[in-house]
Amino acid sequence: MELAGCMAILAILLALAVPSYRQYLQRARMEEARAALMENGHFMQRWYQLRGVYHQEGPLSWPPLPVLETGAFVIGFSSAGPSSDNIDQASFIIEARAKTGSGLEEWMLKLDQDGNIRQCRQEDGVENCRL
Repeated sequence: MELAGCMAILAILLALAVPSYRQYLQRARMEEARAALMENGHFMQRWYQLRGVYHQEGPLSWPPLPVLETGAFVIGFSSAGPSSDNIDQASFIIEARAKTGSGLEEWMLKLDQDGNIRQCRQEDGVENCRL
C-alpha cells in the first residue's frame, strides 16, 4: 500500500515536471540560435566595415557565415544570393530555421542588418513575428 502511494506521488510529480523541462529545453535551444545569429550578425558588420558591402564581389554571393547550425536550428541567408534590393539598401536577413524533429518546427528566428531579431511562428500557414 505504501509503495503504491509513493508510486502515485512520484507519477504526479513527474507529470508536473516533464512539461516544464520541455519548455526549458525549447527556450535554451532558441537562445542558442539567437546567440548564433548574433555571432553571424557581428561577422556581417565586420565584413561591411572592411568592404563597404554585405555581399562578395565577383560572382554576386553572400559571404560564408561562421555559424551554420546549432543543435536544433539550421542557419543561413533568407535568399540564395544578394538581390539588387539587398545591394541598393545595404541589407540582409539571416534566418535560423528549426531542424525536423527538434520539437520547434513552427519556430524561426530572423536577424536583419540592424541587429533586430524577430521570433517568428507559423500558425495556420501564416507567419507571425515579434521582436
